[in-house]
Amino acid sequence: MRLAASSSVLAAALAGCAAESQPQIDLEAERLWAHEHCTLANPAPYPPTGTYMSNHVGRENSNAIPCAGPRAFDLEWHVLETHASAQPNTFSPDGKTTYLTTTPGDDGCNAFAVDTATGEVVWKRCDLPFGTLASTIDVDEQGDLFLTAGNTARALDPATGADRWVTELPNTSASGATYGLKFTIDGHLVTQVSDGTVYLVRRTDGKLLAELPVADETGFVPAEATMLPTEMTPAYVLARLRLLVGDKHYDEAIAGLGGLLGASGGFADNTVCTTVRRQVLTVGGGPDKFTGAAVALDIVGTADAPGLKFRWAMLLPAGSASSVVASSDGERAVLGDGDGHIHMIDVPACDANTDADPEPDGCAPAWVFQHPGGRLLGTVALDGDGTVYAFTAGPERVEEIYALRDRGDTYDLKWSSDFGPIAQMTTVLTVTDDAIYGVLSQVDPLVTTGVLTLPKSVSNEAVVIDKETGVILHRESTSDSSLTELVLSPRGELFLTALGLYEILTLDPAGRDPVGGLRKYVARE
Repeated sequence: MRLAASSSVLAAALAGCAAESQPQIDLEAERLWAHEHCTLANPAPYPPTGTYMSNHVGRENSNAIPCAGPRAFDLEWHVLETHASAQPNTFSPDGKTTYLTTTPGDDGCNAFAVDTATGEVVWKRCDLPFGTLASTIDVDEQGDLFLTAGNTARALDPATGADRWVTELPNTSASGATYGLKFTIDGHLVTQVSDGTVYLVRRTDGKLLAELPVADETGFVPAEATMLPTEMTPAYVLARLRLLVGDKHYDEAIAGLGGLLGASGGFADNTVCTTVRRQVLTVGGGPDKFTGAAVALDIVGTADAPGLKFRWAMLLPAGSASSVVASSDGERAVLGDGDGHIHMIDVPACDANTDADPEPDGCAPAWVFQHPGGRLLGTVALDGDGTVYAFTAGPERVEEIYALRDRGDTYDLKWSSDFGPIAQMTTVLTVTDDAIYGVLSQVDPLVTTGVLTLPKSVSNEAVVIDKETGVILHRESTSDSSLTELVLSPRGELFLTALGLYEILTLDPAGRDPVGGLRKYVARE
């Protein structure tokens, strides 16, 4: 079913606040920072100047931005402090507006457009389901906006935030969430709901074009849900969580944290990947609750009448929240498994069944990196030269970051960095031409229970790390750990959304409350 805003009055009501119509963005009218410092080659319908227009940068989830970004920066402003974010923010093609989804906060609103110069809210949505938190707001070359919200895909007017169309995505799962969407090579939208069904949706009007229920096609089942020991958790810790999510959405938040730290009980806990090879790559359930799988689907048929067809699956330890990442040509794919090890896939070999798995519908990795210890709680980064950057967390970690150069059927360990006995990355890594951006936290552990580290204290820094050596070049104190990404805008500014998980979990009744919000950093003169 598709719904449309029927009038300007309804549009304004849905958006939460009115905004005047904006002129069509003219990227040639001014030279952006990205024109001078980046070698962007974004495939349509992504913006040609887009540095960060989708979760994990773009359709391949690379977390790599081909720009020479700031090597040092300072905080300029911090807004929306009662709103925590589980996904990074994105930008309009001209970089003047940024978009983010959040917890409801003090005003009950959970999707925002913010002026990047001033930090002022341009519009906000206060009527979307809590599950919107799992989606970024993706931006196309016209500046139009798309996201998943609960069991719906939506197109939003960039000027007001009002719905242009809403499409229901049938979903039989009572667990998990829909983690956003991507643009396919044909210009459609692709997403996977938590029961494992993958949908193709026409971008212009929201028409459902194709669907494939991966669980039915493969017989795979979800991983067993990661149960958080809330009954053993002090009341003041749970009160901090309630402060960010509210009483109404508390149970949903607990389930969502289980998905971030292990498995939600839904079939998939991550963002799909799509490639120039007309494929969709996902990771989710497997033959049993202890075994997961990365799955490849082919987009078949024509651009106007596409279909989806199962191609192969690669079995993994279950429970990965690491989305599949692909190279720009779609021939290499890489991800972390439920044990935190990293698997590189030769996609053409698996397509042609020339890989090490003899079964036509099976796929064996080209290589596996079994690091010495720790959990991989986020998606890896894959640079244009084939280098994989991954971080590990948890008390068993040995090194915080690993850089692995892909060599076909093996890898070279380019470098690994240990930043100290209690240091760990609390964001996914954003890789640029010469630097890596993220948040490094000092998490002093007190108790470890299951997947949770309960610290006695936490401190955090936004950092710049040298891409060639793994050495920290710049540190900027920031109040909260993040879990998302420190991202680069088309105007050369850096932005950070926050979900202060370790601040929530700190075992100190006098500890401060977590601070969410959106932070803007500018290059140091």
